[in-house]
Amino acid sequence: MLVIFEGARNSGKTHLAQIAAEHNNIPLYKFEFVKWFNSLDLKDDSRESHLFALGKELQLLQANRDGILSPIILDRGFLTVLVWGVLSKRIDFEEAIQELDQIVSQGLLENCKVYYIHGDNPNKSDRNKDNWDFRDNTSDEKYLYQKFITHLLENYPNFDNFSIHSFENKFDETSIIREI
Repeated sequence: MLVIFEGARNSGKTHLAQIAAEHNNIPLYKFEFVKWFNSLDLKDDSRESHLFALGKELQLLQANRDGILSPIILDRGFLTVLVWGVLSKRIDFEEAIQELDQIVSQGLLENCKVYYIHGDNPNKSDRNKDNWDFRDNTSDEKYLYQKFITHLLENYPNFDNFSIHSFENKFDETSIIREI
């Protein structure tokens, strides 16, 4: 089982993924994308950046589908690659939909569960986290996540062994424990 935490920057998905991993005793995996992006000198708007990110996701999804991957929780996954591909103009929306449909048609979402985390972090301080801090608290990212999730739900309503769960992060421990 591959459990993927997706959502916009600053939605609390890393924190929630950590709680879920600890609670369920499943390893948490977060790919060091920023480190590799910088060390490989990738450009934000390049197709190479998109293919680099997509390749990692396809490998994890295929290993999971083929049953050679132990259960893990991912902090970000295939939806993030598509959202950021469009946001950074690495690909256009239509290309992203084609890639999403290809992922589904290859059975790569079998035995996957996605938690879409959304909410407004009350801490609006500058995090100085990475190359993309300028995109914190923008609506474009949230809008694209919704578009891709809607596409999946409308076009593949009976997909076996795949589910999407929406979680509104209210940034309080009570609701977190109840939901995860």
